[in-house]
Amino acid sequence: GEYNSAHGKISSAWRVQGDRFVLQVKVPANTKATLHVPSTEPSAVTEGGVPLNEADGVEFLRADESGVVLSVGSGRYEFACRAGQV
Repeated sequence: GEYNSAHGKISSAWRVQGDRFVLQVKVPANTKATLHVPSTEPSAVTEGGVPLNEADGVEFLRADESGVVLSVGSGRYEFACRAGQV
């Protein structure tokens, strides 16, 4: 989906690819977003193929019943985890 914010378009799209859930997100300049990735294990989530703790612009907030909750700054991101983890 897309949302036209005061700073520009925020967009997201997801798909299941094989056994992976993939979430693509675009956040405009000077903007932060909170994301919920459907995984029970933060260590199982990657961004751009690297673990969350190594991903630029990504801050782990918590894991709860909605999944792994992240804060991201402006940029393009591709998160992935094993499908059906939640």
